Parts: sequence; structure tokens; C-alpha cells
Amino acid sequence: MPKAEGNALPAAAAAAFIAGASLHLPLGYLLRYARLDLFPRPALALVAIPIAAVIALGHETWIRGRLYGALRNAVTPGAAAPLAALAGAFVPLAFRLLLFPVAGVPFPLVFGHGLLVEYALSLGLTWLALGAGSTQPGAAALAAVWFVRLCVGVRFHGAPVPLLELGAACAAALLVAWVLAEPLAPHRDRVLGAA
Repeated sequence: MPKAEGNALPAAAAAAFIAGASLHLPLGYLLRYARLDLFPRPALALVAIPIAAVIALGHETWIRGRLYGALRNAVTPGAAAPLAALAGAFVPLAFRLLLFPVAGVPFPLVFGHGLLVEYALSLGLTWLALGAGSTQPGAAALAAVWFVRLCVGVRFHGAPVPLLELGAACAAALLVAWVLAEPLAPHRDRVLGAA
């Protein structure tokens, strides 16, 4: 993977990812579709935040580092990143379903929504690793997203909030692609056959 010059660009992409992934919180609050509570479960946050940071580092190293590297040599150009992103969505999805159950909503709907959100975020993290040439900015960004999830309780007052969350996850991935457009150009050219 080519290294992005300096640490500023990957750090900016990671910050954009975190901001994009959390965008549904202020939007839901401002539109009065969500109520936000800081530290709704302080004991859970205190225990889970360090664990989430360690898991994020290991997850990114394995998914964006090793699995993506193996897939890149095994599948056609352009298929490795989406496949690695799909594989990378399942651990966060499992923790999401375990830590944040949604009462009164059918499980298939909760699972499908969670999978779409986590896949979009995972795709953004894959692009972040590609553009940065390292899994560390993605691990920090993923840990920060989980920090926000564990520290900000969300109570939905309407159906738009899950759609806002999905839109925010897609925005996070697109922001990474925009910030890292230049470092991602060789990968894009390879996929499009221009290289």
C-alpha cells in the first residue's frame, strides 16, 4: 500500500470519518427525532471503552491488513475492498446487537439495518487503510466511533433516525474517499483499468 504523505492526511480522513459516522446524532436531536443522553450506562462505558479500543486495533489489523492483503492477490481488481469491508462488518454488528438491543422492532429489521450501517462504515475504514497505507488511523477511528456509541445514549422518537444513521455511515465512507482522493487514485485506476 502506498503511504500517504505525512500523518496529516490520514488523520484528517480519520477525523472526517468520525464526524460523518456521528452525524446522525446531532441531526436526529435537532430534528427532534432523537433524545441524547450522555453516559446512560456509565459502568458499561467504563468497562467497554478500553476493550473496544483493543478490539478495534486487532480487528483493523486482521481485516484491513491481513485479510485485505490475501484477498487483493486472490480476486479481481476492485473486489478485495468490498469483500474485506463485508467481512469487517460482522464483528461490529455482533457487538452492536449485543450491547444495544432495540425493543419492539423485529430482529430481521434490526439486523438488516445494522448490517447496512456497519458495512458502510467498514467500507470507509477499508478506504482509510488503503489511502493511509496503514491500519492504525482506521483503528483509532473505529475506537472513537465506539467511544461515541458507548458514551451517548440515543432514544429514537421516529423512524427517520435509523435512516439518518445509515446516511451518516455512507457519508463517513464518502468523506474518507474525498479526503484521500489523491492517495486512493492508484487503486481507483487499477480498478478502472487505467493503470
